[in-house]
Amino acid sequence: MSSVKEVFSGIAGVYDRMNHALSLGLDRRWRGIAARSAATSPARILDIACGTGDMSLELVRAFPRAQVTGVDFTPEMLAVARRKCAGEGRIGFVEGDAMALPFRTDGAGAPFDFAACAWGFRNFPDKGKALSECARVLAAGGTLAVLEFFRPESRVLGALTSLWLRVLAPVLAPGKGRAYAYLRESMKSTVSCGEFVSLAVRSGFVLKSRRFLFPACTCLVFVNNSHSSKGRVVV
Repeated sequence: MSSVKEVFSGIAGVYDRMNHALSLGLDRRWRGIAARSAATSPARILDIACGTGDMSLELVRAFPRAQVTGVDFTPEMLAVARRKCAGEGRIGFVEGDAMALPFRTDGAGAPFDFAACAWGFRNFPDKGKALSECARVLAAGGTLAVLEFFRPESRVLGALTSLWLRVLAPVLAPGKGRAYAYLRESMKSTVSCGEFVSLAVRSGFVLKSRRFLFPACTCLVFVNNSHSSKGRVVV
């Protein structure tokens, strides 16, 4: 199977269409729920694994005075995001890996106070490392919102989700079947929601809320309780 980066490079041009179709248009609503989950109005927001920029746009809609930075390791996805967000001065994009975020904290100012990640953690080889990086660049008391298709704890739901992807993806994106086979398998092999929460707690987060979004998505909202996140983030 191709690497994760190759998979997403290959589907960048059809990614938005696939997301909207496979979720029956519900992905827009899910992003809105996650974007509005911050406890206070944040000034600096980080969109992790930002992909084609849909979540970044949702974040600036939710917080009109905030500056949003999107980070992704796939240049093809970032190219789409930059075209889509052209003219929106409050969004900037940076190429980087979620397990080694390209921001340093130097102890002299304010880091990000809200971070969001929509359907990214499932693809990170080391989710604990990615969570630790979130804690590092997020202010103490800041919010982390995670939208994800975790491994279904119900066998019936897991089978139905797999069938949905197997049947519909080839129709919506001819020639991209191999890539979406990876996405289907990634849902089966990733951690469950409970396992992810345990990883987040070990990284210094406290679970604030957990919301299941029909038919297969979950929105988790955490508060950063880590003392390692003090400092100013420098891009």
